[in-house]
Amino acid sequence: MMEDAHSTHGDLVSRLPSRWRRLATGVCEDLAKGGHRGWIVGGAVRDLLLGRAIKDVDLVSAALPDEVEALFERTVAVGKSFGIIVVIRDGEEVELATFRRERGYSDRRRPDEVEYASTPEADAGRRDFTCNAIYLDPLTGALRDPVGGLADLRAGQLRGVGDPVARFREDGLRILRMARFLAALGLDPAPGLASAAEAERASLRGVSAERVRDELQKILCGPRPARALEVLVTGGHASLCLPSMGTDEEVQVRLRVLAALGVEASGGAVADTESAQAAGPGWTLGLSALFGPVLVEVMEGTGIAGVEGSVQGLGVSLAEGLAALRCSREERRVASEICGVAVALGAGVRDGLTEAGPTPEEERGRWIQLWRTPERAPAARLVGAWALASAAPNVQARVEGTLAQLAALEAAAPAHPVVLAAGDLMELGVERGPDLGALLRRVEHAGLGAAFGDRAGALAWARSAIR
Repeated sequence: MMEDAHSTHGDLVSRLPSRWRRLATGVCEDLAKGGHRGWIVGGAVRDLLLGRAIKDVDLVSAALPDEVEALFERTVAVGKSFGIIVVIRDGEEVELATFRRERGYSDRRRPDEVEYASTPEADAGRRDFTCNAIYLDPLTGALRDPVGGLADLRAGQLRGVGDPVARFREDGLRILRMARFLAALGLDPAPGLASAAEAERASLRGVSAERVRDELQKILCGPRPARALEVLVTGGHASLCLPSMGTDEEVQVRLRVLAALGVEASGGAVADTESAQAAGPGWTLGLSALFGPVLVEVMEGTGIAGVEGSVQGLGVSLAEGLAALRCSREERRVASEICGVAVALGAGVRDGLTEAGPTPEEERGRWIQLWRTPERAPAARLVGAWALASAAPNVQARVEGTLAQLAALEAAAPAHPVVLAAGDLMELGVERGPDLGALLRRVEHAGLGAAFGDRAGALAWARSAIR
């Protein structure tokens, strides 16, 4: 519920988390001693007005960088040439910027020229969207709204500051931010905003993979990520800044899966409810949905053999996509494991937990081991989303039944299964090489499946398997 622009806004300050309230008021009190008035600006003010959680605050004033450094005992000049100084107060850090105007963005990211200013009105012209250009004085509760952000929030609209074409041309990343804000804030684009983004979508080519990655992470970890991705796909932006998500048909399936992840996390609530869309799937699970296998058809009962070939190819696509986004090795590993476990679980949902392995105990142990993998929980969520996105009858019940079976198998498994070492098998005549590794895995699975209960039984089982 947005605040009334004509009411007293002093209570907005009281709604700040105590940590940020103390820090903002303390810094602004010190600025006042130096003859400057400090303001909170940007996402913190916008989210206070919308009744959303506050993650941090950014401060601005007319104090020049040298004056800020002189006023505060501890500072870090993280962006001094652009008027940005980090102030450290009581062990906490807050970014304090100088009011400024900006001109020219030849690199499509940073201004070529910065001119310091003295008022919020002058500073507001350089900002991306009107809802991010509302200024709050934490000492008095006064608001400054130079470009009509309050009215736009009240109307449920996202509007660019000034000419939106120019804003997007200055920095293509603002197109991704537009998509994120439309989704996360539940706003509609103001007239001309979407067409301006489409006209300037070539600006996305100049945005680094690292910046795209950071913005995509905010989208996937925030509310309604499927809507944000839909904005990017519909506007033709995704093809310019994101790794390939496959054919047009596959992209639409991925968007359904991404939306279903929010529903699945909420316990099966209706897809368009606020609770269902309150939070995104998170980073690595979101990456798995966007760039991993598209196996909704498995939920619909088609043969797994019909998609096994594409699974391998999409695994390569996943690796290529995450590499293009400059994801870390650990992020790539986790996403790959989520997809691998989800594919196996999906087959189990379709076929049931068969005992068609070399022995029933081995197959049972293989399922138990799968269920014990660290990525089980996100993989199960992904399978649940595949089910919700599919058209198969009773598929959710099948998913729930399969997961319950796996949990029961794991609960009945030996707490400390007997295992053998490579040396044990070599003493039985198995030579080093692939056969040794394969037999070790078989013994491990058989032990989990309760094929034996002690070392002697494990050795006897291994002798039998060698024959």
